Amino acid sequence: MIEHLRDIPRIGEKTAQRFIEHFGSEKKAIESIINGDIAGISEIEGMTEKSAISLVLEASTLNEGVGVRDFLKTDVAYGIYEHIRALISDFAHTDYAKSKIHLYFPYPSCKKDRIIKSQKEIGSIIELTDKLDDNELSGFLSRIKPVKVNFTIPVIRDRVIIAATQEEFEAAKNFPVSVQLVANQREVVDIARGYSHAIISTGFAGIDLPEDIDADFMDIRRAQAWEVVPEKELGFFARNLESISSAISVLRIIRRYNTDFCIKITHEEVERLALGLAKVSGDSDIKSGVDSDIDRLRSIYDHSSNVIADVEKQANVEFGSLIEKSSITVKGFDLLTAMDGSINRLLEKEIKEKYNTVTGNAIRAISSRLELNPKEAQYINNFFGDDVSYPVRVNSRGVDDFKNHLLRSITSRKLVILRDNARELSKLKESASVMVREVLDFDVGYTIGCFARAFNLNMPIIQSKNGIGFTGGTNLFLNNPVPIDYAVGASRFNAGAESKGARIILLSGVNSGGKTSAIDLLAQIIILAHMGFPVPAKQCELGLVEEFFYFGKSRGTMDAGAFESTIKDFSAVAGKKSKIVLADELESITEPGASARIISGILEELDENNGLGVFVSHLSEAILKSTACRVRVDGIEAKGLDEHLNLIVDRNPRYNYLARSTPELIVERLARKDRENEFYKRLLGKFR
Repeated sequence: MIEHLRDIPRIGEKTAQRFIEHFGSEKKAIESIINGDIAGISEIEGMTEKSAISLVLEASTLNEGVGVRDFLKTDVAYGIYEHIRALISDFAHTDYAKSKIHLYFPYPSCKKDRIIKSQKEIGSIIELTDKLDDNELSGFLSRIKPVKVNFTIPVIRDRVIIAATQEEFEAAKNFPVSVQLVANQREVVDIARGYSHAIISTGFAGIDLPEDIDADFMDIRRAQAWEVVPEKELGFFARNLESISSAISVLRIIRRYNTDFCIKITHEEVERLALGLAKVSGDSDIKSGVDSDIDRLRSIYDHSSNVIADVEKQANVEFGSLIEKSSITVKGFDLLTAMDGSINRLLEKEIKEKYNTVTGNAIRAISSRLELNPKEAQYINNFFGDDVSYPVRVNSRGVDDFKNHLLRSITSRKLVILRDNARELSKLKESASVMVREVLDFDVGYTIGCFARAFNLNMPIIQSKNGIGFTGGTNLFLNNPVPIDYAVGASRFNAGAESKGARIILLSGVNSGGKTSAIDLLAQIIILAHMGFPVPAKQCELGLVEEFFYFGKSRGTMDAGAFESTIKDFSAVAGKKSKIVLADELESITEPGASARIISGILEELDENNGLGVFVSHLSEAILKSTACRVRVDGIEAKGLDEHLNLIVDRNPRYNYLARSTPELIVERLARKDRENEFYKRLLGKFR
């Protein structure tokens, strides 16, 4: 048992400390590793999904005393396991599930309880999978990734903390905003005016602040992140927005059929989380449509430059037109004034009236087109100076003041909403993380369920007898496989009195008849059953074993060194541990006579140790002559050629039947395809 993190290979002092900091304690960290919490481990600095999987596998081997190669004793057996695992991974909707499938491997019979437990868990998942619509789920699942917890946000330059003491100043430096230490009240206003928002120490409470300063008074030493920098709290949700939102959708779908799914998270928490996320954008800002005031102010700001330029242009057209149409009639006292040499004042008065008319119209037009409220409209009253000018120009300083007011209003309103949302969501951070992890782990099981559904897999019955049998078995590695029934050893599916209990089998028959496919199917069933998974058969029962050997076809006659190495490999089947051995045409390791004697020796060793074995061979008769143990010979035989010159084969092995390889059918097919070829005819004549 693992008692300390340092007991696990590759975990040093620094890594152990990071695990403890992340999970809260060493005990919780060890539990997470043992439980295969790949998502949680991947969140730790320096860890990736790949390294997390490797770590969990090593810890599992250490904790349970069993690793993947303890059951899979040959490279061919391990290769079939990898092929199966790759098939399963193809059904994964998340990279997380694709990776975590690596944690599932076949256990030896000494871990029967572990296998039975896995059967129950996966059986429940398959039942749920049959109720779910993958078209509805897959889109959401594919967008979910483990949450990212380590991130930084840029310093918020338009917000300032004004501290009154050195202690407050040090505390304030923990927040990514500007910080100023101020000695007296006179500096507070000057500093605050340079920022969109100021957080002022309660030490300066009571100071009069101008209306154009947006500020809060706060005990800086006790300030919380959501109050000072709500963007930081919301950053977690912004960076994981798609994953958390999609996880909520998946959770809601699953709970239609399983109300206990992710029971740690209440319905109320889910809805509060969904409501809060609806306000968050990918950059921790406020989404458009969340607050009508902010949307209105943003719209005013975005359109103000174009509207002002347009109105300014129209004002010049209007003013020019008025001046062109103007005429002055001098009467009475005005005439005397003009004679007095004050004609300029008279002209100024006339032009001033027209100027005021034009600029007044312009101010009303800007206010109307931007739909300003009375307070906002006050700012545009200063857009035009009192002195007449032509062309008519808007006061740029007045425009800047107006835009700055808009920005301050947006910032102030946005900060209120960000704080409210950050305060609420900060309470749900752990809930969001747990939910994403649960949904990711659901996809691991759901992947297995989809695999089982696609291949019509069924859970096998674990029996105490030494044998394996099945009906309707279909090879996972073939397209459109023909279902077969077969049994080895003690099984209710073992038909015929003579075949019952036969543990050592020689499988004979025609080339390309399906002998290799048959033992590949046996291998698939054995591996999946020992994983606690359903198997590719309508019905299946088997007794668990400690070891599984699969020897593949050898390629040509071996030299002395290779032959010696191969014999050493075969020696592994010796020993008292329960085992199943599959072998495919071992005869090519040396000349036929010697091969038959070697194979017979392997069969005798297997029989003496109460093992199960199926050996595909064309040397069945020679092997039977060389062995003293009880061997059953089964056969897959071709019955002829169909109209397309394909072999007619019954893929189901016949018990107690020596099937010929029927090479004459292959020669006949060649002769019928090429009737002009005399060579094929001559060979065919040798078989008649």
